[in-house]
Amino acid sequence: MKRAVFVRDKTNKHSIRALLAAYEKWFPEKEYYVLTPKDAFDFLEEDDLALFSFLTGSSTAYIDYVTKLKERLPKLNTICGGAHASARSEDMLKYFDAVCTGEGEESIKDIIEMAEQGRVEGIITGKKVLNLDDYRVFPRKMVSLGPIEIVRGCPSGCAYCQTPQLFRGRLRHRSIDFIVDEIKFALSRKGFADVRFIAPDASSYQFNKGINLEAIESLLYNVRNTIGTNGKLFYGTFPSELDPAGVSKELVDILVKYCDNKQIVLGLQSASHDMQKIMHRRSGLLETENAIELFLDKNFEIVVDLIFGLPYETEETYEETYKFIEKWKGKVTIHSHPFDPLPGSKWQYETPTEVPEKLVKAVRSLEGIGRVFGRVVKDKEKVCRI
Repeated sequence: MKRAVFVRDKTNKHSIRALLAAYEKWFPEKEYYVLTPKDAFDFLEEDDLALFSFLTGSSTAYIDYVTKLKERLPKLNTICGGAHASARSEDMLKYFDAVCTGEGEESIKDIIEMAEQGRVEGIITGKKVLNLDDYRVFPRKMVSLGPIEIVRGCPSGCAYCQTPQLFRGRLRHRSIDFIVDEIKFALSRKGFADVRFIAPDASSYQFNKGINLEAIESLLYNVRNTIGTNGKLFYGTFPSELDPAGVSKELVDILVKYCDNKQIVLGLQSASHDMQKIMHRRSGLLETENAIELFLDKNFEIVVDLIFGLPYETEETYEETYKFIEKWKGKVTIHSHPFDPLPGSKWQYETPTEVPEKLVKAVRSLEGIGRVFGRVVKDKEKVCRI
């Protein structure tokens, strides 16, 4: 292997950043390259190692890309990882020389050592990272800042989601001291830090048979003191959301006290009690409406995630979601998602149900008042660009 080249685009920048930080831990003296797909196409040479990571939504684009790349450089060594590759490893071997399944921070060491001895080939089973504090959030050799992953895994087991299958077992959390040190590094590089967090459920930080309010407040208190007036602190909003089951008056008061965001994202997915049970959601309509009331009382803008076309939906279950939309029209914003059977999820082989026209019209009626974004029906012609 002459050079390690990481191919990064806007859809995989967080996962590539984690790999870069791990690469620097294992190989502090070695150089690496990070390029966009366009730049990498012309830069790569046959004795390089090209590393890719992608989600299901961009998998087709990356398959097309590496197919064309291999036409130009037949002997180029390519390896892919990420959520899609973990769930469809055998399929990906048709296009890539090697596939890494699961977590990559520890496996990157084995991959690079294999490449230096010859070629990386076949399926490499990723090793589970037991202590997230063993790996920095931000690489040091290049400026690559962004949201901080504070939780890996999820206390829920939602049937439509890849996370419960990808990160099995107990939740893993970064410590407050470690998080603060990474924020200090970000401040030293840019002088200003907008702090956001990555977690499947923002209320699950240090989750222990329930919400750990003390840990969440301690995290936010320490981060707030660290950034002072040199940054903003966001919690319970993009790129993470809150499970309504974790929302209480106490949590809302904590967010008001320490955070800068005035928008909160709540995951509901369906307003039907029956659908909540089928999906294995921890929360339902009652918890969601309670959370909405609590946040509205503090003048937050509420965004509610809904998935349309879920398996097992019926006329009756769709009617419950319709009533929810009508009840909260003008008070909350709907983020609509068409159901997409994700590889590796429990519902990976399920077929979407047809969304009633009445419900489609109800959602689209919110466009005029700026209270909806996203799609209700999957656009078959939509192509993810990398």
